[in-house]
Amino acid sequence: MKRQHYVPQFLLKKFSNQDEKIHVFERNKGFSHIASSQNVACQRYYNAETLESGDIDTQSIEKRLSEIEGAGSVVMELLLSGSPLTSEQREDFAIFLTSQDFRSPRKRQDYADLLLAIAHKKFPKHTISSVENYIEEVKKASSERGQLDLKNIAESKLEIDDDGAILVDFKETVSTLSAAQHFAPIVSKMNWEIIFAPAELQYVISDSPVQLFEDRGTLGEFTGPGYWRPESCISFPLSPNACFLAYHPKETSGIGWPPKLTSRDAKGCEVRFLNQLQLVGCLKQVYASSNQSWLGKKCALLPEAKPRLSFLPVDQEGEIVSVKTTR
Repeated sequence: MKRQHYVPQFLLKKFSNQDEKIHVFERNKGFSHIASSQNVACQRYYNAETLESGDIDTQSIEKRLSEIEGAGSVVMELLLSGSPLTSEQREDFAIFLTSQDFRSPRKRQDYADLLLAIAHKKFPKHTISSVENYIEEVKKASSERGQLDLKNIAESKLEIDDDGAILVDFKETVSTLSAAQHFAPIVSKMNWEIIFAPAELQYVISDSPVQLFEDRGTLGEFTGPGYWRPESCISFPLSPNACFLAYHPKETSGIGWPPKLTSRDAKGCEVRFLNQLQLVGCLKQVYASSNQSWLGKKCALLPEAKPRLSFLPVDQEGEIVSVKTTR
């Protein structure tokens, strides 16, 4: 199996037209083309691992993802139909969502950056303390939420390229999938909501469909939402008509209420905002069920995707040190 998807086909098919074709819009270019869901959001040997023998294992990760997708697709249909969920089904969809997040090419790059941050002591002395400050924030959040354990994140062997970029081996970033299990319990305990788009509007989806967001006014010095942050919300388009949202329940007098599952009609401004998250958060491509002219114009205006994590080290001139994922 050479071609492996980072967005499952069953999800992409939800955004296909009657001919089972999907419209693909390119970030920073704007032009679009029509393709089969089999031929988008995929890459050769994307989930392959190189064994000590030198052979390529193309099946182990794919097999596990197939199990996760199978359980997740069942719950997704229940969510779209408005059916109640059991605690086990919540857990199934939570691991599906976090796995979808961490398998995306954008998250793999973010994870490479995280490995770089954790291994910051291997950098030259002029790497500033912003990396160390970030790690302290993560440790603090971990101790408070009890969900993130840095010890379970693999150490990275870093190299410096001729142009000064820090290289993170591709096989290191494949292990990002193992991080999903640390965040799934958080998602399963959040309040869930399905919001349906008005008839005249549709949701779009991207190569990085799971997006975290929060009110920037709550961020303070720590920039960037995280699953464990009380103010963080999650969006995940399920179809052109429905989008999944998750947010932390508000604590009232120390009482922890059971997580809720609700549904409602979305306002037009909400659909546009959630679509904008897909555009800004994608690595290269956005997908839609129809050729929407506004989408091409928006994608054309997007800059090339750049590292978005605040803890990236900078050199003495204040320029961010670049990171590359290499095979």
